[in-house]
Amino acid sequence: WPAVSTCKSLQLLPTQHSEAPFFDTSVLLNSPLKEPGTKASDECICLCGDGIHEGWIAWHSLSNIHYVVRNRTKSTTYAIRTVTELLEWAKVAETTKSDANRAIAYGMTDFEDALQLVAAEACGADVLITRNTKDFKASAISVMTPEEFLAAYPTQP
Repeated sequence: WPAVSTCKSLQLLPTQHSEAPFFDTSVLLNSPLKEPGTKASDECICLCGDGIHEGWIAWHSLSNIHYVVRNRTKSTTYAIRTVTELLEWAKVAETTKSDANRAIAYGMTDFEDALQLVAAEACGADVLITRNTKDFKASAISVMTPEEFLAAYPTQP
């Protein structure tokens, strides 16, 4: 992850307002795993780290990220550092048993995506940022890729 302190200071354009983006695990894994799309994902994260937007994640994303990063890199230390850096800028959505039941009721093919969606709803997110927009067709929340989010909410130095 880009250390939040290395993000350049940006400001919203005068016609824009702050958002509360919710980050799907697919976006959060781009940087630590050096996957395609890392630049746009990192820019979205920097906008939250700089306090321009209020970034949110799901509780279960922490264990998912730790598990995937540790298994792919073979480094528990790197996995813990990744989760620690994530918690420097992200707020964790509070969810309950009724949210889990709502995720089941959505009947989505990918249950983990349903959990992401109810977590985004629980924290009042304005937009869900994901690499898998097609998986969130049932969402009442706007769903965008990192690139789409950056285009929709431009900044200036």
